[in-house]
Amino acid sequence: MKRIDLVEHPVDLAQLLTLVQDGPVMLLAPNGKEYLLAEADDFDQEVEQLRNSLPFQAFLEGRTGHHRPWRALADLAREVDAEGAAPPESLAE
Repeated sequence: MKRIDLVEHPVDLAQLLTLVQDGPVMLLAPNGKEYLLAEADDFDQEVEQLRNSLPFQAFLEGRTGHHRPWRALADLAREVDAEGAAPPESLAE
């Protein structure tokens, strides 16, 4: 997949349409947001290409890596109950 930083390499729509004929194009906008441009007719093919794209998978991993790990709701409820049952620190002394 081709990645284009629009600040460093501005392109017009005609150029983008030419580039996307060879496969999906990741666009980095001046505001930092990323967009994926792909040919609509080949959706299944594009999905398969993205699944096999190491740079795209790394991009997804980087976006999900900023979140805390998931915890079971039951574990969270037990933690909240335990905190509610404990005396306040100021009264415990």
